[in-house]
Amino acid sequence: MKSEFKKYTEANRDAWNEVTPKHQSAAKEKWDRAFMQPSFVYMGAEEVDLLNQMGIKGKYVAHLCCNNGIELLSLKNLGADECIGFDITDTVIQEAQERADLCKIDCQFVRSDVYDIGPEYENRFDIVYISSGGMGWLPDLKLFFAKAVSLLKEDGLIFIHEIHPFSEMLSFDDAKVDDVLRIVEPYFKTEPYIEFGGLDYVGGEQYDSTKPQYWFVHKLSDILMGLIENQISIEHFSESETDISAGHQRIEQAQAGVPLSYILIGRKQKKTRD
Repeated sequence: MKSEFKKYTEANRDAWNEVTPKHQSAAKEKWDRAFMQPSFVYMGAEEVDLLNQMGIKGKYVAHLCCNNGIELLSLKNLGADECIGFDITDTVIQEAQERADLCKIDCQFVRSDVYDIGPEYENRFDIVYISSGGMGWLPDLKLFFAKAVSLLKEDGLIFIHEIHPFSEMLSFDDAKVDDVLRIVEPYFKTEPYIEFGGLDYVGGEQYDSTKPQYWFVHKLSDILMGLIENQISIEHFSESETDISAGHQRIEQAQAGVPLSYILIGRKQKKTRD
């Protein structure tokens, strides 16, 4: 990976290691209890329906930027075979593996910068899964999608359920503004946002930090072209008014017809043979 990216990914690693205990104090026991229930699935009905349609049962799945593992454990409970999650944050990988072991769900979690996932995982997976809030921490999507494609078997699928780039222009719930639909940020932004603290969207605790975090706003064209340039053919794209960011609940409740999330499914193109 490009050395200049390490400034961003390692800083975000430190920031997440700092906030994870706050997330755990607010929700760890809840998720442990939930996954003690046989076949518990975290995802909503629309996502589950699409996963079943594309054929999740018996598949080898990699979850990139897997956080605390609740989506990957759900994919296993939906019938996936081998399930491996990758995340740069030490504390969330430890939590995810402990939950999998506690609940006897056969998933493996690997601490790695997603750009640095090793060659032993190449051409191994039927599905690469990417969930809410993962891509915003990554400085280069084209390089990220190249890594994702390298993990896929021929004809494998990428499944993305992410925050809609349009919503990045609107204020978050904690801004407490009256007009939640007023555009407050540009859509076209090349430099990352740099913030200190504010990552505890789970417990809602406000805190100050000396550790910077870098958030990248990727346009919809960045996402689509990053996939196309890595020989991914797009087979499904749908947009939703459902907030999956944990930060735009007021906009969702306003029922204003604003896109807040999307699901994209793409397929690794087969190599042409002479």
